[in-house]
Amino acid sequence: MHKLTEFAFKYKSLTILILLFIAFAGIFTFITMPKREDPAIVIRTANINAYYPGMSPYLTENLIAKPIERKIKEMPEVKEIHTTVTTGFVDIYVDVYDKYFDLDPVWQDLRNKMLDVMPELPNGTAGPFVYDDYGDVTSAVITLTGEDFTYADLREAAFDIQDELSVVTSVSRVQIYGNQEERMWIKINPARLAFYEITPQDLVDQLQKQNIIQPGGSITSMPLEIPLEPSGAFESLDDIQNFKIKVPDEEQVVLLKDIAEVTRGYVDPPVRPVYYNNEPAVAIGVEMVEKFNIEIFEVYILDAVDIIKQDLPAGMKLDFATFQPEPVKVAVGDAASNLYQTIVVVLLVVMAFLGLRTGIIVGSIVPLTILMSLIAMSLWGIELQRMSIAAIIVSLGLLVDNGIVIAEDMQTRIQNGEDKKSSALNASKTLALPLLTSSLTTILAFGPLMLAEDIAGEYLRSLAQGIITTLLSSWFLAIFAIPFICYYFLPSPEKAKIKEFPSWVLDGYKNLLTKILDFKKGFLLLIFAIFCLSVFSLKFVPKALFPESDRPQYLVYMDLPAGSSIQETEMAVRNLSEWLSNEEKNPGVESVIGYTGFGGPRFFLSLSPSDPASNVASFVVNTYSNEDTDIMVPKTNEYMKEFMPEVDASAKKMWLGVSEIGLVEYRISGPSKVALYNLADEIKERIFNEFSNIKELKNDWQNLMPRINIVTDQNRARRAEISSNSIAKYLETYLDGTELSDYREADKVIPILLKGEEELNNINKLKLIPLISDNGNIVPLEQVGDVEFFIQPGKVKRFNLQRTVTISAIHNTMPATVFHQQIIEKVLNEVDMPYGYSIEYGGEIEDGGKANKALFQFMPHCFAFIILLMVWQFNSIRKMAVIILTIPLVVIGAALSLHITGAYLDFNGMLGLLSLAGIIVNNGIVLIDQIDRLLLETEDKRQAVIDACAARLRPILMTTLTTFLGLMPLIFFGGALWFAMGVIIAGGICVGTIFTLGFVPALYCMIFKIK
Repeated sequence: MHKLTEFAFKYKSLTILILLFIAFAGIFTFITMPKREDPAIVIRTANINAYYPGMSPYLTENLIAKPIERKIKEMPEVKEIHTTVTTGFVDIYVDVYDKYFDLDPVWQDLRNKMLDVMPELPNGTAGPFVYDDYGDVTSAVITLTGEDFTYADLREAAFDIQDELSVVTSVSRVQIYGNQEERMWIKINPARLAFYEITPQDLVDQLQKQNIIQPGGSITSMPLEIPLEPSGAFESLDDIQNFKIKVPDEEQVVLLKDIAEVTRGYVDPPVRPVYYNNEPAVAIGVEMVEKFNIEIFEVYILDAVDIIKQDLPAGMKLDFATFQPEPVKVAVGDAASNLYQTIVVVLLVVMAFLGLRTGIIVGSIVPLTILMSLIAMSLWGIELQRMSIAAIIVSLGLLVDNGIVIAEDMQTRIQNGEDKKSSALNASKTLALPLLTSSLTTILAFGPLMLAEDIAGEYLRSLAQGIITTLLSSWFLAIFAIPFICYYFLPSPEKAKIKEFPSWVLDGYKNLLTKILDFKKGFLLLIFAIFCLSVFSLKFVPKALFPESDRPQYLVYMDLPAGSSIQETEMAVRNLSEWLSNEEKNPGVESVIGYTGFGGPRFFLSLSPSDPASNVASFVVNTYSNEDTDIMVPKTNEYMKEFMPEVDASAKKMWLGVSEIGLVEYRISGPSKVALYNLADEIKERIFNEFSNIKELKNDWQNLMPRINIVTDQNRARRAEISSNSIAKYLETYLDGTELSDYREADKVIPILLKGEEELNNINKLKLIPLISDNGNIVPLEQVGDVEFFIQPGKVKRFNLQRTVTISAIHNTMPATVFHQQIIEKVLNEVDMPYGYSIEYGGEIEDGGKANKALFQFMPHCFAFIILLMVWQFNSIRKMAVIILTIPLVVIGAALSLHITGAYLDFNGMLGLLSLAGIIVNNGIVLIDQIDRLLLETEDKRQAVIDACAARLRPILMTTLTTFLGLMPLIFFGGALWFAMGVIIAGGICVGTIFTLGFVPALYCMIFKIK
């Protein structure tokens, strides 16, 4: 390995060129590297829909949902199947195991399975349809509003904007949300139809035969072939109104407008309307090309929108409701700022310890290592985001250690009379292998994260990748560049002078170490006792998976009672939008967009939008600052609680990682819908309601809702000359409308719908709905059938082929782990779970368990490799044991720092413990390597141990101090994501290093019986 140093001296010009290439290529890579806010994770979820309008939930579940689920379960890649069944509709989400990355073959296999199952489904079933774009992220949501413009005007402008944005280089897809399609409404008057003995079917048949677009063949008139185009299509609203309807059995005709109201309007009820700052809006979602540089995307989109604005009609406005480049710039900018501060701190510490000249030489490895690491990360496909930048920050204290050890060793050799070139080569020969070993042990400590087959591991994988590239780059430059640079810039032997380490520190350490070795057994027992106490104290440290996000945004979710109409939900959306948009009441709110009936587009990876339903709504509220968000979230919750008590709503900050903060879920599975609902209600009322400060307490089957069953009396129906089929079709036409033809206008196709003239807003009037019999007579519904009312769950949920009801909640003050422990104890002790029913955990508890299991899955393998590496270097099992036994020391400092700061032990904190293990192992390797060398030079083994530890005191303290101080910007300014990791590493390395400096020599002397 020292051949790298020899190569550098042999080919000096090439060495200089390589170093310049690393510098300039690294700078270029940093400028052009794709940037993100957070690491990309693969959303391994596909959505499947199937429809059979009007089919009861019971039949829909058994005839459609179950056959589809069974066919999906045949795929070995499938991990979980989540199914929702409502009247005539099946909505299925298919989750694939985290170990699969190439999903195209999986989704194609899923489509093939759905084709195979189609013959098993009832005739008339639409689907199943597979949508594999569930995980696509919208990089920009642009709203189009105009106070004096209709939805038709907004639609035309939105489609033009969609066309213009679709051709932008960085754009992969553009979707439109909130557009209300136009309709031609023919609202029939049953009395007038009966007067002329016209049935609705007669009306449909005559309209469809008239309104056609059909070729009429062609004639050949040499040398031309001329197509014929028969007329007949409606060309205006007047054409439809004045359409002549033939009266049965008579020669007369009647105009359509005389027997029905013909109007031009919009879809009724509205379809997922969108409001921006309380104005009706059309939202345009723009998706970026995968792995495109988001900074260039920002330039392209802003330029395109500026051009589009110039052509918009006066009064129309375009605004950005969400715009990903802005939080990406903030996140990357903040992380980069922390990195710059850390570099400055590290350089100051190095120069303080080694002197100006040597400090600058060693400090030069820092920017070079970072630039070389950026090149390697770019080649590895890693983007510049919070995790990859944090990897460099965490590695800074370690990477500078390699340069410190080489430079200090060279200085010592030069001062002892060696010429500079010999000192460079000898330092490399002596230290290349120990430094590589110490770097590899740290890399192996992060190996479990690198190999974890879990979405949380995937989210943090670039952290491990960044540390790997940084440490290997540091080792390479320490062996290749540092000796070469020191050769030219360190003073000659006669002028060489090492900056002296304070003698009082060195003497004090030697005296203390002497005392420790005198009572080494007692000292080791004391360390063991402190370690046990620290492990026990971790029981009282709150646990979490990931912290909240620091975006100046928050979310609001609304759930009205199941069965609420979209109009009722829309009123609630307008109510909250109006309040949030009031600048006097809420000066911290910049803008707000509300999505009615759905969750809106996914605009960051961790977001899982609400399933579409008439009773749900969601908001994205942009604030001016983080502080405004902290103020607005509780304020919004208070407003909704006071002024919207009928709505189950909650405002919440956004979160980092892969799951919502603090969410506890319990899935109860079993065969009976009634039993499941009763169990869920019992747990909800008896257990959860005992706790105060609970929010978002939900049962995903929602409340019981009324249903109406029309029981046709066949005898009465036959006497009235009306069939069950006619009753069903007429009711659907009268209440919801039936599409009978299309009206074409330029590039628009507007459906023509037949509907009842009277809006039925009173259930008691249902039995009086006039039916038109096959002979044209009017028959009230109550004459041929009975109206029965009953209640049942609003929907049926299934999980992995079983009926499953999920209860979820968040506690305002307790973390999910603590809240779960209290809840589950009561559930197991107080709830009688019938045979055949089971309960499982979900939410943060499940995600945290999966993440930790995945993290520790490969830990034994990596630990085994660390042991082999130690034995290979020292050729001694006892020396390896000394080093490995230092690892538990990290828990002492970590536990102490967590208790002092009150930080949660989150997933990032667990990674901090891993990195601490690598640092402590490095210290052990350096100490034992020096002890071995001095033992060969003296017969006084005890003194050799003391001198060796004293010789390595300065580099160890420098590494500790650079790491500790270098983490301060991350702790104080890095945000919640890095707080736990920062305090664990900072506290752990300080306490761990202090103990290591006594623990390693004491244990070494005891194992090797040095008295």
